[in-house]
Amino acid sequence: MYRTHARSLITSIAVLGLVLALAVPARAAVAPEVRAGVTSGEVAIGGGLLMPVARQPSWEFNPNLEATVTGGSSHDLVALNGDFHYDFPRGDNTAMWVGAGPALLWQDRGSGRETDVGLNVLTGMGAKHGDVRPFAQVRGTMSNENRLAIAGGVRF
Repeated sequence: MYRTHARSLITSIAVLGLVLALAVPARAAVAPEVRAGVTSGEVAIGGGLLMPVARQPSWEFNPNLEATVTGGSSHDLVALNGDFHYDFPRGDNTAMWVGAGPALLWQDRGSGRETDVGLNVLTGMGAKHGDVRPFAQVRGTMSNENRLAIAGGVRF
């Protein structure tokens, strides 16, 4: 069982590294973010980065990490997400997007920890311009245990 978890972790890290290599390395375009929300009924907090995908102005890469800690219950969860999203062309200050990406999930079930992989499907909206840009997002994660997350946050 340990080998299966280790293999999943190594594969996920390799895929995330490849995805990061495809993102535009221009630091001026990278926007850090903080987020909070509800994941399947539990409070979650996290952070991430938003960066354009090379030569594709409407595509963004949004790797992020979220944690749900419930104080020892069997719902403690850490999710590493490698989401991509497409921003619909709009003339105003509001961006609207849809996207998808891989998820690597670690859950503490009290009797032991589980590692799982999943697929995220998401939609959201947020401010395009400014020093502090609020956003809101709904994301479904399809895995061994499907999840729904509603989150909001700010990008800098």
